[in-house]
Amino acid sequence: MHFSIPDLQQYRDDNGLTYTGYNIHIDGFFHCTARFKQLLSLHEQLQAQYPFLKLPQFPPKKLFLTSSQLEERRVLLEKYIQLVGQNPVLSTSGILMTFLLSAQQETHNIKVHVVDIEISLMNGYRIPLSVSSTDTSSTVLEIACNYVNLPKHLTKFFSLYLFNWSFAKDGQPSLKKLEDFESPYISQKHVRPDDKIVLRKSYWDPCYDSDLIQDRVSIDLLYLQIIEDIDLGWITVDSETREALASFETKKQKKEYIELARTVRQYGRIPAGEATTEAVNIGEMGGTMIRVHVSLASKELTLTSVTNPCHEQRYKVTRMRCWRITTLHSIDRQINGHSSLLEEPSKNFELSFEYLLSKDNLVWVTLKTENAIFISVCLQSIVDELMRQKNGEGPTSPRCKRASLTYLRRDGSSQLITPSSSSDTLSSVNGDSCTSGSSREIFSVQKLTEKFASVAFKTGKDCVENNAFEAIGDEEL
Repeated sequence: MHFSIPDLQQYRDDNGLTYTGYNIHIDGFFHCTARFKQLLSLHEQLQAQYPFLKLPQFPPKKLFLTSSQLEERRVLLEKYIQLVGQNPVLSTSGILMTFLLSAQQETHNIKVHVVDIEISLMNGYRIPLSVSSTDTSSTVLEIACNYVNLPKHLTKFFSLYLFNWSFAKDGQPSLKKLEDFESPYISQKHVRPDDKIVLRKSYWDPCYDSDLIQDRVSIDLLYLQIIEDIDLGWITVDSETREALASFETKKQKKEYIELARTVRQYGRIPAGEATTEAVNIGEMGGTMIRVHVSLASKELTLTSVTNPCHEQRYKVTRMRCWRITTLHSIDRQINGHSSLLEEPSKNFELSFEYLLSKDNLVWVTLKTENAIFISVCLQSIVDELMRQKNGEGPTSPRCKRASLTYLRRDGSSQLITPSSSSDTLSSVNGDSCTSGSSREIFSVQKLTEKFASVAFKTGKDCVENNAFEAIGDEEL
C-alpha cells in the first residue's frame, strides 16, 4: 500500500475545542482523517500484537504545537505510516485493516444500515445487491459472485474495482481496486462518485484463464471483459483478427474467441496514461524528452511513443531491481508576487526504476507522470503475483484476517471491535454525511499556505525493493 498524508485540517468539537486531523491517502486516493492520538493508539496495539517486530519510530508527543511543528508532525506521521505500509507483516495485519475500515466509517460519518448498490459487469449489465453500508470489499465480492452463481473456488480470480468508462476511453488510469480495508459503498459514494463498481478478473498472468474457461459462469465474465477491453482500445487487434473475433462472437463461440484474443501481444494490457521520459530507446534517444503512453501487462511495462506508435520499449518487471516515487509540489501561478490561495498546486510526479539492461549493467529509467502512484501499485501487484507463483501458489482470496482492535474515536471515546462484531465496524455512528457529526472543519489560510508550499519527498524508504528481481547473464540477452 502506498500511504501519504499530503495535508491536515483543523476541527472544532462540540465543546469548542480545536484539534488537528491528518488526511490519509492510500494508493493515491483519500481514505480517512485521523488524529495524532488515534494513530498513536494504532501504533501501541501493533506493538503489543507484534513484540518480535521493530516498528517504525512514532513521532513524539508534544503539547501546543506551532504551525511549523504541526507541519513537521505531518511529515513524520507520513513517514511512519509509509513504513508500516511497506512492511509485509504490518500491512496485512488484521489490526491495521480494522483500523482503516473504522476510520473510513468515522470520517464519512456512516451509520451501519442496509443499502442498495449495483455491481456492473464489463458489458454494462448491472447486478442489484442489498448489503451493509460497512461491508468490506471481500464480503460484497462474495455476495456478487453468489448472485451470478460463480463457484466459490473461482471467486479468488476476481475482484471489485471502481471503474470510470470516460477515463478508460481516453487511455487514462480508470481502475481502482477495492481493498478489504474499505467499504465499497463508502468508497464509491465519497471517493469516486462518478465511477461504477465493476467485477473483473484480478490477476495478470493469462495462464489463469485456463481455470476460468472450464466453468460456464466464469467463462462468460472473462469473455465479456475481453470484448470490452478490445472496444475500449486496451487490446489492439489488426483487421484480420478483428474479423475472426467478430465471427466467433456472432456464433457465441466464447472459448475460441478467448483463445484467439490471448494470442494478441497486448492481451491483458492496462493503460496508465501518458508520461515524459528520455528512455524509450535506451542509448539511442538519450537526452531527448519525449511523450509516451504507459501500459502494464503480465510481467512487463511498455512505453509507446505518442507521436510514433510503432516506436515502443518494453521492460520486464523481473529485471527491475527496485523503484521509487518522487513527488514535487509547485505553484504555477503567482499574483502580485504572492502565491494565489485560489489556485490548486500543480503536482509533478516521477516514478524511477533501476533496470538490469545487461549483465552487471543497471540503469535508472525515470517517468515524469501524474500517474506514478497508479503505476507503482500495478508493479507491486505484478510482483506479488510473481512471488506467489515462485512459491507454488496461485491467486489468493482477498479476505484479510481480522483481529480485535480497541478503536479510539476522535472525541476520545473508544470501542472494542472483535472479529465477531457485525461488519467489524463502529456500532454507534449516526447520520450519513461527509463530515463528522461531532466536529467541523475550520477554514484555515495557514493550512492552505502550508499545503501550497513547495516540497519534495520520496516514499518512506528510498526505494521499493522488487523481490521478484532476477539477475541475468549476457547469454540471456
